[in-house]
Amino acid sequence: MIKCENSCPLGKFNGCCYCCPEKETCQEMCSEVPEKCGCSIYEEGQELELFKNQQMTVLQNIADLCTAKKQLEAQEKELKDKLKQAMEQYGIKKFESDILNITYVPEGTQTKVDTTKLKKLHPDVAAECSKTSKTSSYIKVTVKGGDE
Repeated sequence: MIKCENSCPLGKFNGCCYCCPEKETCQEMCSEVPEKCGCSIYEEGQELELFKNQQMTVLQNIADLCTAKKQLEAQEKELKDKLKQAMEQYGIKKFESDILNITYVPEGTQTKVDTTKLKKLHPDVAAECSKTSKTSSYIKVTVKGGDE
């Protein structure tokens, strides 16, 4: 049940006016929708279901965009692979036009620090060379189903 920070003006109901069995005939009923009034108190465990019901359209739109993004990224990769092959075939290192600039980056090697190994072998050095920085909050979205 949805509770309310404000008590029933008639003292008859212990909850939100929106849930009151007498709401249709009550002259003192609050006209606010519980999700928007700011006084609603939801029972534990109810928040997730309410969130899901209220945000279903947003959730579906995000899922659709993520799916479309994956498809576009796959198409982009395929086209870039074709360009890379053509650039290798013709020995082109750089291409510039009004719409794109493309640079061929040849295969190479790079060196990185294996932080897991460093922490295991030299925990003091790893701690001394580590730094902590603040990160912003964000949400991570994973699309289920589809072509995964």
